[in-house]
Amino acid sequence: MRFFKWLHPGLHIKRWLFLFGLGMMCTSFGIVLTFNYQWIGQVEEWTFRLLYEATGHYNYTVLASLGIVILLAGILIMGWSTRRLIRTMLGVIMPNESENLSELILSNMKLSKGPKVVVIGGGTGLSVMLRGLKTKTYNLTAVVTVADDGGSSGRIRQDLDIIAPGDLRNCLVALADKEGLMEKLFAHRFGGSGNLSGHSFGNLFIAALIEVLGDVEGAMDATSKVLKVRGKVIPSSADKILLNAELSDGTIVQGESQIPRAHGKIKRVFTTPEHPRAVQSAVDAIRDADAIVLGPGSLYTSIMPNLCIPDIAAAVRESKAKKIYICNVMTQPGETDGYSVADHVKAIERQAGAPVIDFVMANNGDVDPAILQKYAAAGQYPVQIDKKEIHKTGATLIQADLVNKETGATHDTNKLANVLFDLINALRTDLSPELLHYYLKRYNLKHPRR
Repeated sequence: MRFFKWLHPGLHIKRWLFLFGLGMMCTSFGIVLTFNYQWIGQVEEWTFRLLYEATGHYNYTVLASLGIVILLAGILIMGWSTRRLIRTMLGVIMPNESENLSELILSNMKLSKGPKVVVIGGGTGLSVMLRGLKTKTYNLTAVVTVADDGGSSGRIRQDLDIIAPGDLRNCLVALADKEGLMEKLFAHRFGGSGNLSGHSFGNLFIAALIEVLGDVEGAMDATSKVLKVRGKVIPSSADKILLNAELSDGTIVQGESQIPRAHGKIKRVFTTPEHPRAVQSAVDAIRDADAIVLGPGSLYTSIMPNLCIPDIAAAVRESKAKKIYICNVMTQPGETDGYSVADHVKAIERQAGAPVIDFVMANNGDVDPAILQKYAAAGQYPVQIDKKEIHKTGATLIQADLVNKETGATHDTNKLANVLFDLINALRTDLSPELLHYYLKRYNLKHPRR
């Protein structure tokens, strides 16, 4: 009975059906008054006469039954015609979705009422998470770093004097309503040996829109319409930012792409200009969020650049939303060598200027030993979960199996989205801290660290 799905609470369908029926009653009553209600009495008299001739006596029950049949027939005709009208209109707007329109509409209505989630970061890790989150809510905003200075993004940034489009492109594609050809097109890199060699089509597309529209946010909105993006992708700053790192020995490394290559212990990161301007819509989204998610992604080159923007860091500190950090599965050479989960949290909170992390998610799922050996050859090792140190930061630890067994020691899109939204939905309830703690412990029980 697919019809009854339309009557689920919270869809705001029943009120409009009731109003439609009320309107039809008013219309019918108005017609009766306009054309003289006495003709109704004539119809009733004619019906009684017909019944008397057929049965030999008057029977009001038959007349009432006839009225009910006519009423039900009218309701069925209105429902059927309304359904056909909606299907016809939607068939023109969405010709490829004609088979399961009711399921599509109900799903979209449910997702449009989902929690307001802001994710902050950049790089591959963020786009992996966004692919899962777009199936949970449409009220999703990605605040993305623009400090990339390598590859196609770096060349476009240098040649056209605009922000780096690479991470923005990855997030837009990840949030596209239907990935496929457009994803391949935006990720396509030109070959050959000319000026276009190595450039991504998506980067060039975004760069062209920035030049045509003269506005980064306008370019993001236009690209979102082309890709039918679920949610929003906003650069953290419209300024051309250069990311710098100060190492523990005092060495200053300039450029996001150069920081991991220095292979030193990072003391802090900062930007040139020192105080980049934040995009106001990004600040507004953070302040209005139900939940703020940082990561996954490179700690110092994907997450930190956003927190180097004073207004972004201030908005994160001041927001009443719970802040959730998704810790990387593996350490990164030149950035987080030897880092534990607590070290990641402490680094973020130093940059943010306050203990902002409420929850930290860490993987405790098993990784194939053969895959671990390959990572170890590249200087990468599993991030250790140090519960006591995490507890000292004030953050609540959530352990779960978050890895993709097929691709290696990386986050699984669906696993991460499911656990994350399980937490976000729990936080939206009025559970007491004790009940919430007990509710979240089940992940630790299901996936104990071996």
